[in-house]
Amino acid sequence: MKPFLKAMSGLAAWLLVLPLYIVLVFMEFFIRTDQPFQCCSQLLSLLPGIPGNYLRREFYRLSLAKCSADCCIEFGSLLNQRSIEIGHRVYIGANCCIGECSIEDDVLVGSNVDIISGKKQHGFDRIDVSVREQGGALEKIIIGQDSWLGNSSVVMANIGSKCIIGAGSVVINDVEPLSIVAGNPARVIKKRTDGPIARMTNV
Repeated sequence: MKPFLKAMSGLAAWLLVLPLYIVLVFMEFFIRTDQPFQCCSQLLSLLPGIPGNYLRREFYRLSLAKCSADCCIEFGSLLNQRSIEIGHRVYIGANCCIGECSIEDDVLVGSNVDIISGKKQHGFDRIDVSVREQGGALEKIIIGQDSWLGNSSVVMANIGSKCIIGAGSVVINDVEPLSIVAGNPARVIKKRTDGPIARMTNV
């Protein structure tokens, strides 16, 4: 009975967000940036509770490059690019800001986490030109499967699989798989292969 109710709730949410998706596609004929998508994301981020979770998921399933049917995106979280990819069983906590990235299966993202689109969004080499006018480029950040990003962490580099990012950490360099990192800038404090359970299971 429970799977049936979930399926019906998902279908109802899909029907409710379909008009918004149609509006998004229409707006994109005139505005060739991610601004229409960001507008929709900001609107949906304000919907609380379980209904909000269902509505966000179904909208992102329609509009993102990839979004699984079993992810959860909590209240207040903003997604900024349609090219974002979200894998199976991904959880994104409240009040996150998600840039250009691919979030692989089973990733846990705590609350107030920022995933920034790389370190080259703004040029700043010249001092005779304002940073605003120096341009930049988005870089797709990869968050490896089964990793956990702690609350209020900032990520602007790739994260390997099965990593743990400490709360409040600022990740500016790629993190190797099975690493536990913390700090600003984030540094490896331990490898998950060092523990007794890992040794017993030959991870």
